[in-house]
Amino acid sequence: MRLSMLIPTHNYDCSRLVYDLETQLSEDDEIIVGNDCSTDKSIVAKLNEIGNSGKSRLYTPSENKHPLGRAAIRNALAREAKGEWLLFIDADAEVRSKTFIEDYLSATKFAPVVCGGTGNLPECPSPECRLRYNYEIEAEQRLTVERRQRFPYAQLTTFNFLIRRDIFLSIEFDEKIREYGYEDTCFGFELKERGIAIHHIDNKLIHLGIEPSTVYLAKIETALRSLAKLELEQRRQIRLSAFAMKLERYCLLGLVRYVFRLTKTQLRANLLGKHPNQKLFTFYKLGYYADLMP
Repeated sequence: MRLSMLIPTHNYDCSRLVYDLETQLSEDDEIIVGNDCSTDKSIVAKLNEIGNSGKSRLYTPSENKHPLGRAAIRNALAREAKGEWLLFIDADAEVRSKTFIEDYLSATKFAPVVCGGTGNLPECPSPECRLRYNYEIEAEQRLTVERRQRFPYAQLTTFNFLIRRDIFLSIEFDEKIREYGYEDTCFGFELKERGIAIHHIDNKLIHLGIEPSTVYLAKIETALRSLAKLELEQRRQIRLSAFAMKLERYCLLGLVRYVFRLTKTQLRANLLGKHPNQKLFTFYKLGYYADLMP
């Protein structure tokens, strides 16, 4: 069984991740790092070192003057891969387990798609990062292996998952989703539509990319704009947009929109402050999405 580990990156130094994975490589395995138009010269130099090491290789799309985006770069890496199995890993991940690869390969007997999960640092890296850190900690505590397995398709993320190459290439990520958000969710629902099983295991990678709250909130807003552009059937399957549709049926979405517009400044002040409230964050996302609707 040959494994291709695929790591897309844009202006993020993933060399430590690559070197840690190399210690678990078998002779036939490969690591491909996809440089999606990185502009930071110091990071480009690090990525070139990876490409010149002889153990892993660097893939740079030809004429890559602008980032391909999260979906397209992953599709390109999958086409470039030689392995029967593809292990997608985000660049801002850290390997803690010495049996990370072994545990994944052992799980392939259960399903053609395996999700390992996301773990977090024990402490928030900075007070300015509190919004995302709190959200991720809460999500990790809530999304146990048992809960992920109860709702397997809704819990697929690009951060850390294994899939048979032939299955991935028959679907691929939707390249119409060029900005941040929901390409993995839509991919999961396509797997469900085709009856392809997903198996969840406890094989977490640690998420290092905890951004400042201002950056994270902007990413969430981008994701919500991406959500608003999805096809109606896709939006029906996503919890936040499905709830918004329910509110609309009961003529309550306009009220949410009104309250959001009235309190948006105060909501942002809380979310970008030292003690962001997760319930207010949930309402902010619903309100922001409602404000996008006609």
